[in-house]
Amino acid sequence: MTTATATQKIKDRVVSILSEKFGLPVEEILSGAVFEELDIDSLILVELGLVLRKEMGVVLQEGELKSTHTIDDAVTVIEAKGPRV
Repeated sequence: MTTATATQKIKDRVVSILSEKFGLPVEEILSGAVFEELDIDSLILVELGLVLRKEMGVVLQEGELKSTHTIDDAVTVIEAKGPRV
């Protein structure tokens, strides 16, 4: 699997989680807005981290995902942790 394909799979899954579990519109997540602008707070980011751990084996430390991140920033952090995709 190419890096671009793996990155896209991670992005698709994170967008899906944010949309399904937290009710965020996909187009807003993909708009390039920072999480803070989408009302994604630290609690949601912690919950997202727990889901990613369960589904992808990604162990994120508290504060690695920030409200100042965009979806692409978050994918970069997750990708660096070597998720199972």
